[in-house]
Amino acid sequence: MDIGVLGIYICLFIGLYFEVFLLISFLEKRPAPKTQTLPMRYPGVAIIVPCWNKAQTLEGTVRSLLAIEYPKDKLSIVIVDDGSTDDTLRAAMQFAQNPQVKVFHKENEGSKYGALNFGLAHSAGELVGCLDADSFVAPDALLEIVKQFEANPETMAVAPALKVNHPKKMLELMQSVEYTFGIFYKKMFDNLGAISVIPGPFSIYRRELFERVGPFRKAHHTEDMEMAFRMHSHGLTITNAHTALVYTNVPSTVHALVRQRTRWSRGFLENSRDYSYMYLNQKYGNFGMLILPFGLTAFAAGIYAGGYVLFHLLSWALGRALDLWITRIPPHVPSLWHVEWFYLNTSMLTLLVVAVLGMTLTTIILGGKIAQTRLSFKSYFSYFALFGFVAPLWLVRAAWDTATSSERGWLT
Repeated sequence: MDIGVLGIYICLFIGLYFEVFLLISFLEKRPAPKTQTLPMRYPGVAIIVPCWNKAQTLEGTVRSLLAIEYPKDKLSIVIVDDGSTDDTLRAAMQFAQNPQVKVFHKENEGSKYGALNFGLAHSAGELVGCLDADSFVAPDALLEIVKQFEANPETMAVAPALKVNHPKKMLELMQSVEYTFGIFYKKMFDNLGAISVIPGPFSIYRRELFERVGPFRKAHHTEDMEMAFRMHSHGLTITNAHTALVYTNVPSTVHALVRQRTRWSRGFLENSRDYSYMYLNQKYGNFGMLILPFGLTAFAAGIYAGGYVLFHLLSWALGRALDLWITRIPPHVPSLWHVEWFYLNTSMLTLLVVAVLGMTLTTIILGGKIAQTRLSFKSYFSYFALFGFVAPLWLVRAAWDTATSSERGWLT
């Protein structure tokens, strides 16, 4: 067997194994549906909105917070403008007279963690959270999260379910499927006690957490990921409120998407290096024994598979071009109207690819059921047509940036 094909077999078997493992976890502990019950008590909550050059979306973000179904005297909003160069501060100041809102302006530090820590120092409340200035919360999202804290006093952080806000372009539709896929993964990681990221859009923490483990860190521009790693290193509990919906804007161009995902992927690599002692360490449970090793394996497999496919596509195209140049005979294009089933490729590799795609589709559908999301055919088509081609771009760039220690800021 070709060693290159052997590598593809390994990648596919690992992916299929992990997806089947998560499906079994889903069957063993299915997510509970949303209920109409209310919390027994309403703790004080402070939501920090760190922003840098978000004049276009900040107003909508704050208005979604003001519309939350929660006692007004128990909810405060802290807007921290981190030295924006556009009209972000002006957009924030229109809320300055609202008794629930505080507006601050500070010098830019080149990363979000500084704005978050500033907000921590200038807020009060038993619970404290963050909402990115390009995201919007469902009215009952905070109630759903508070119920999670109430259900388990050991819970120190709760992550919501993220959905794409009004996807229209193919790249946005691709991400809407990816985020739905992520809803399934997040809930299954919750079942395993191994959530790896506490995302910026509306994750909520007990304030005492920061007294125990310290404030946010720069953490390679992925402070939300580092905080999750740090909490696992201290044996603290993170849960997922799959009924708490948050809608976020996503990149609409390949360039912007690759920049964003490069930051996320590089953050995983560098935080993994910082917390390397957790890998395959039973002390850290499923997070150390399963999630971290699989994440690193999936990263390497993505680069390998992308390189393998690109190499063979280029080889095929070059071969056809040489044939045309030598023979001057155009290559034969088989008819799509006459399919001979006898010649259908039934190799083990083909069947394995079909199995992986089938399991991926199944988990996406389950993610949609968990978050009550219905995806269009165009969304599915966009995901399966585009994701495999664009994902290797940010994986390779993240590996390169990590190797060369390239420094990037808020916009990446």
